Amino acid sequence: MKRRFGLTMVEMLVALAAASIVIIATAIILVFGQQSYNRSWQQANLQRDAANTMLRIKQSIRNANYTQLDEDELGIKIFRPTGWIRFRFEQGQNDLRYQLEGEEERTLLDGKVSDATFEIDPSTHKTVTVGLELTQGYCTTKMTSTTLMRNYGS
Repeated sequence: MKRRFGLTMVEMLVALAAASIVIIATAIILVFGQQSYNRSWQQANLQRDAANTMLRIKQSIRNANYTQLDEDELGIKIFRPTGWIRFRFEQGQNDLRYQLEGEEERTLLDGKVSDATFEIDPSTHKTVTVGLELTQGYCTTKMTSTTLMRNYGS
């Protein structure tokens, strides 16, 4: 009997199928890993945008003498020794806009704001609570901050 070396067709097909399964599984793991990384990166950017925006609003409130809500409560006007600044949530456009006294209105956050709330403490009028919710893709972040005006009434 002659000894044959090599693989039969069936053995080759089984090896090819096994290798294909390993390659496809590896590709799926890489794709899901990349998607997870992208979502994490998007969430981190959203949180950074929310934190920077909240910091800017809080600094303006902290240095304020007086604050006033817009009639629809979607905006707040902050009166400071250097002039007023106004922050306003544009619902239809999902924007947060701001305007300095004597200047044009500008966009602070573009298309990411799903909700923004402004509340002034009715008993003291010295504290302002700001709520901010940002959404981009599948990521959402919410922040709320209460800030005391240092220069209230002066």
